[in-house]
Amino acid sequence: MGLTFKIAWRNIWRHKGKSLVIGVILFIGALLMTVGNGMISGMENGLSENIVNLFTGDILIISDEQEKDNILLDLMTAKPLKVIKNYEAAREVLESEEMIADYLPAASGLVFLLNPRSEMGSVYLLGVDIDRYQRMFPNSIKITEGRIFERGERGVLISEFARKPLYDFMEYWLLPQDGILDESKLPEEAKEDLANLDVRSDIVFMGASDSNSTIDIRVPVTGIIEYKALNKIWGYYCLVDIESFREAHNYVTGADRAAELSPEEEDLLATEDLEDLFSSGDLFTDVITDESITLDQLREETARELVDYDLDDGSYNLAFIKLKAGVSTQEALAKLNRVFREKGIKVRAISWKEAVGAIGSMAVMVKAALNLFIMFIFFVAMIIIMNTLSMAALERTSELAMMRAIGARKGFLRRMFLAETSLLSFFFGGLGIASGIIVIYLIRAADISTTNEILQLLYGGEKLSPLYTSADFLLGLVELGIVTFLSVIYPLRVVGKIVPLDAIVRE
Repeated sequence: MGLTFKIAWRNIWRHKGKSLVIGVILFIGALLMTVGNGMISGMENGLSENIVNLFTGDILIISDEQEKDNILLDLMTAKPLKVIKNYEAAREVLESEEMIADYLPAASGLVFLLNPRSEMGSVYLLGVDIDRYQRMFPNSIKITEGRIFERGERGVLISEFARKPLYDFMEYWLLPQDGILDESKLPEEAKEDLANLDVRSDIVFMGASDSNSTIDIRVPVTGIIEYKALNKIWGYYCLVDIESFREAHNYVTGADRAAELSPEEEDLLATEDLEDLFSSGDLFTDVITDESITLDQLREETARELVDYDLDDGSYNLAFIKLKAGVSTQEALAKLNRVFREKGIKVRAISWKEAVGAIGSMAVMVKAALNLFIMFIFFVAMIIIMNTLSMAALERTSELAMMRAIGARKGFLRRMFLAETSLLSFFFGGLGIASGIIVIYLIRAADISTTNEILQLLYGGEKLSPLYTSADFLLGLVELGIVTFLSVIYPLRVVGKIVPLDAIVRE
C-alpha cells in the first residue's frame, strides 16, 4: 500500500496540470457543499428558534371537528376555530405524557372592533394566560410602549404591525394607558393633522358568536409590542387576556365555572318569596358602603378577585406543545393521536408546519431547493471529474501499459489510480471544506439582516446566520467520499482495459 501511494504521489506531480484541474473542481464542489449545508443548518436552527420556540411550539392540539389544519395563518377566510369540547380530558393526557416539556392552552380568532365614528375594523387575537405564555415563550415579545398586563387583569397588547392598519380603518391611534404620544411613530397623514388626532387607550371588541347573545367588551390597551422575529408574520396577532377573548366570543369563561351555584343556592333562587329576601337586605350584607374607598382601590380589589378561580376552567380552541429535547415530532404526533383516539377525546395533534400552512410548506420547499442545489453541484462535479480522469487515463495509456508489461497487475494500476484521486480529494476537498467553514463564519460576522418575509424564511429569521455543526462536517466528508468514489468508477474500468500491447501503440 505504501508503494501504491508513493507512485501515486509521484504521478500527481508529473501530471500537475490535470491534477490541478481535478483539484480545483473538488475544491469548488466541497466549498459550495459546505456553505450549502451550513445554510440549511442555519435555516433549520433559525426556524426552530423563531417559530417553534417563540410562537408555535412543536405540536398543536385542536378540536377534531376543525376542518383545516392551517389554523394560525389562514388570515383570508377568518373562519372561527372549533372549540375544544373536552379540554379537561385532553389536559390530563398532556400533563401525564413525559415527552412533553410544557404546554399552553389558548384561544385564537378574529374579532371586529366597534367605532361609531368610522368603518368597522378587525384584529386577530391570541387569548392567553399571560404568565403561562411568558413561561412557554420567554422573550418572544418586547414591549415598545406601556407594559404587559398582569394575570387576571383585563388588557390587550397591540402589535406595532397591527396598529397602523387599525389607524387606517378606525381613524384613531392606539396608545397604552398613561402612555406618552411618540409622534415619530405616527403615520404621515396623522402627523399632518396632529391637532385633530383621535388618541385612545382602549378598544371595544364586538361580540362574535353563532347567536346574538354576545355583548361588546371594552378592553384597555396596556402595551404595544413587537415580536422578536418574523414580526410581519406574527404581527397580525395581538395578545389579550383569555377571559376577554372568551367573553367576546361567547365562550365559557373561568368566572362562569366559578360562579356555578351550589344546590342550596339553586333552591334559594327557586323560592317564590324572592321579594321578601330582597326587601330584608340579607342578600346585600357584603355590599361596600365605605365612601372613602377610591376607584383605584376598587380596581385593585377587583383584580385580586379575578385570579381567585382557575383560568383553565374556561374554554379553549387550541393548545401549543413543546417537546423535550431529543423527542421526535412525528413519533410524538403518532403517540398523542393514538392516545386521544383510545380515550375517546375529541381532539387531534398537528405539527407546527401544518398549523402555519403555506409558511411551513415554504420552509420545507426552501430546504428542499437548497438540498437539490447541492445535489446538482455534486452531479456536475462528478461528471467533470469522471471525464477528466478518463481522459487522463487514456493519455497515459503508454505509461500504464509499460507498467503492465513489466509485471504490474490490473489491481495494482486501479489502486494506484484510486490513490491519486483520493489524495487529490483529501487535499483539495479538505481545503474546500475548511474554506467553506471560514465563509460561513464570515457571513455570520457580516450581520446580514432583512425585513422581507420571504427572505426571513430563507434566513430562518431576520438575520442570515448559517451554522456549521459536527454533524455537517461528518456529512460533508461522506458526501465528498461518495462523489470521489462515483467519479472514479468509470476511469478505473478504462485503466483495467489497458494491456501490455498498448505500450507500443502510437497515434
